[in-house]
Amino acid sequence: MAGQVTSVFMYVEDVLKSLEFYNEVVGAEVAQIHAEEEGAPISLAILRIGDFSLMLHPREAHAAEFADTRPGVGIHLQLRVDDIDAFYQHCLDEGAMLSVSSEPTDQSWGWREFALKDPDGYVWSIYQDKSGGQWT
Repeated sequence: MAGQVTSVFMYVEDVLKSLEFYNEVVGAEVAQIHAEEEGAPISLAILRIGDFSLMLHPREAHAAEFADTRPGVGIHLQLRVDDIDAFYQHCLDEGAMLSVSSEPTDQSWGWREFALKDPDGYVWSIYQDKSGGQWT
């Protein structure tokens, strides 16, 4: 049986702040925004990166589930871009938090990459595959 990963649910402190980060810094397209009623805080924001969806939910409603955990710990996400150096400069221009590595670094497996943290501490490995397609 074959499957395909299509989305990730991310519980965040401030949905609007995360929505702005993923839209403005990462370039995700805002697909849907939901609130329980007009004028209420956002209860779900769905963003698209290609065929993949990021579903942002407010963490507060699930506080009991996160009592002994920190968001972002235990998950590391990856985003492939066409021009890593241009994307890195874009992140700097947007004031994004860089993490783990400072600037794009060539790796022995053929990637050029750097790490980026979102407002809740989720780490993204931003990479350009220069392996000739070995890692697609």
